Amino acid sequence: MDQIRVGLIGGGGMAKSLARGLAEVKDARIVAVADAAEGVAQAAAEELGGEIEAFTDVRELLGRDEIGAVIVAVPNYLHAEMTMRAAEAGKHVFCEKPMALNVADARSMIDACESAGVKLMIGQVLRYGSPAAWILDHIRSGEFGEPFGMQVTRIGGAWGGQYGQPWRLKRETCGGPLYEINAHEIDLMRQVLGDAVSVYAAMNNFVTPQVDYEDYAQVTVNFQGGGIGSLLGGHSAKMGAYDGKIFLTRGTILFSHRLKEVHWLIEGGEPQVTTYEQAGAGYEPGVQREMREFAEAILDDTDVTIPGIDGLRAIEIAQAAGISAASNRVVALPL
Repeated sequence: MDQIRVGLIGGGGMAKSLARGLAEVKDARIVAVADAAEGVAQAAAEELGGEIEAFTDVRELLGRDEIGAVIVAVPNYLHAEMTMRAAEAGKHVFCEKPMALNVADARSMIDACESAGVKLMIGQVLRYGSPAAWILDHIRSGEFGEPFGMQVTRIGGAWGGQYGQPWRLKRETCGGPLYEINAHEIDLMRQVLGDAVSVYAAMNNFVTPQVDYEDYAQVTVNFQGGGIGSLLGGHSAKMGAYDGKIFLTRGTILFSHRLKEVHWLIEGGEPQVTTYEQAGAGYEPGVQREMREFAEAILDDTDVTIPGIDGLRAIEIAQAAGISAASNRVVALPL
């Protein structure tokens, strides 16, 4: 196979973003798009250009023998169903985050892909963006010593119905902020501190009656080896914030999306500042990178770079946070 023909399941904004990333990969191309909403697939196909078939029934897309892989970019609650359908049809799967809305579904997705002998990759693209990729590379170099603590804040304003997506307003279809948004920050904490062993969380809904889930969450995670991470998330802020602090045995890293700067210090040195632009220099755009790596894993028959278990572990922490908040207790992992 010299070029992978890919089907796009979903015709919304995220789906089209992933398709554009794939368009930069010479070894793969989108040949079909399916979306149940009337006119969405056709509009996406026309916008993306090229010879792309449009379907309202995903079964027609999955029935195309020439399609070897799919990108799943539908509302969160459909990720598991579409992934398992694709696996049963013998297609490799790239699934946008959050992988699923519970650990049981995530395990079923992994099992379905393993049984079918197809690859499963999860779209935790934030780890490839600026400044996360730069930060992770410097931590992995060992120059800052061993990480032992991390605090991340990513909280915005109430979204209500402004996104025009009714599925975002219900827990059963969206999952809430720890799934829809903060799956990225949870994944980043895991990249820094490793596997989690327990979770304690306090969450509630204070200012967003349009949704049936929490709009404010404080989550503390204990990791193997003793590391401690904390996350402040949600969409209840009148003034949003996105920043983080990483503490290591030989240094400290602070980042701010408002300033678009990384401040860092290595023991024995002087405080340094790196802009997000500088941190991103030389790195491949994140969506393009994840699409390229997905295609290469298929063509070279190698392991994907963001496997299903990474998606599952992020979901596991989010689910444990919900259990903890409801019961006011520490929840041990794995679930």
